[in-house]
Amino acid sequence: MEQMSFSEFISDYNTLYKEGNRLYHRLAKHFGLSDTAFWILYSLEESNTALTQTELCSTLCLSKQTINSALKILANEGYILLEAPHHKSRSKYISLTPSGRELTKRTIDPIFCLEERAYEGLSETERKTLLTLIHRYLNLLCCAAQPILTGCRQEGPVSNAD
Repeated sequence: MEQMSFSEFISDYNTLYKEGNRLYHRLAKHFGLSDTAFWILYSLEESNTALTQTELCSTLCLSKQTINSALKILANEGYILLEAPHHKSRSKYISLTPSGRELTKRTIDPIFCLEERAYEGLSETERKTLLTLIHRYLNLLCCAAQPILTGCRQEGPVSNAD
């Protein structure tokens, strides 16, 4: 078997990454949602608990402004509630309203079903190998990025699945 060059690897990797993003974009669009609104609803449904805007920003790797814009739209449409905790924190907890729960049943739950079908198409060994390799690659990438990011605020290490 011929060894893959770096340019072949990075081209294939980036293409696969973008194809995954394109698929989720098409699914969000199919349901009449912006990408950010889709991922907010997805995250709320996946976590099954209220989240703060900071948690959403961290989870989705999106800016506070991007998240805030989508939250305003979702709140105005009656899909989410923004509630301040009792201890007067500036952070507000974001949760689904009954209408938001209905929306996620129609939009996000079918996505979870698609993802589960894809998951079931992989053997247990393939599932573990896929996750292990993605974790390993991201850890190596983070280490390689350290000289560039030195002095920059770090989000913390990617977990190691080796």
